Amino acid sequence: MIDRPDFSRIKQEINLTQYAACLGYKIDRKKSTRSSIVMRQDNADKIIISKRRGIWVYFSVYDDQDNGTVIDFAKNRTGKSLSEVGEALHLWFGDHTGLPEPESYIRHIEEQKPDPERINRLFGFCRRATNHAYLESRGITEAVLRSPRFEGRVFQDHFNNAVFPHFREGHICGLELRNEGTGLFVRGSEKTLWRSNIRTGDNHLIIAETPIDAISYHILFSLSRAFYIATGGGFSTRQGSIINKLLCQCPQFQQITLITDNDQGGNLLARRLNTLINDTAYGGEITRHSPAICGQDWNDVLREI
Repeated sequence: MIDRPDFSRIKQEINLTQYAACLGYKIDRKKSTRSSIVMRQDNADKIIISKRRGIWVYFSVYDDQDNGTVIDFAKNRTGKSLSEVGEALHLWFGDHTGLPEPESYIRHIEEQKPDPERINRLFGFCRRATNHAYLESRGITEAVLRSPRFEGRVFQDHFNNAVFPHFREGHICGLELRNEGTGLFVRGSEKTLWRSNIRTGDNHLIIAETPIDAISYHILFSLSRAFYIATGGGFSTRQGSIINKLLCQCPQFQQITLITDNDQGGNLLARRLNTLINDTAYGGEITRHSPAICGQDWNDVLREI
């Protein structure tokens, strides 16, 4: 029996992605990035794992109270006492050859620091996306990319990844890459919001989880006076502040529509956005419009047409 488990060592050295995999969690390659790994346990749970100052941490998309280190993860899923969890996790030190290694998909996962100079330099090598094979496969055509709503808001890099820039104070501060098997933020990115072009007369704000969902929604419903933003997946306090500022700067928005996915993660994001917007001075209408089929996003709907 172990009298005093080394909790500091446990937090730093036990690969949380590997431990979660052994409890039945599988990586979601579509949603994962270089700085965070998304893992699912069937339809029962969805967690996001990252590394902060050398310590593995996670949070559940479905439960705001379910977060912390590998110790919290184990305790919340086994119901065991802290000492029992410590003893069980202590056994994880050593050789784990043959155990699932979801981190092999993302080999370097550390807290990223914004590097504006690097982002500006890399963006300088990008060109506007036109006939992009991956986007075409998702139902997004050259005509849409060249339209006044999205012209100059979608790019491609030397590796032919679709590049969706994030903005702060009108300047590009982050690069979100999408391609077949690729979904990540370029190292040095600051994750804020992706935006479409705003046009005179726009009075409808659409908030999506991803830029591809936002563009898909536009293709499906052809809203002529709608301005689109996307959070790039998860939602942070910083992004909430940016949306608050946007609403103060753009009082012309009479309606806000949340087009989050039809799943528990989309439900949680919609609730957070509703709370955020209701705490502002916004006096317009807030609605949610999600796909009818559980588990779908708006790009799934577009590709089925």
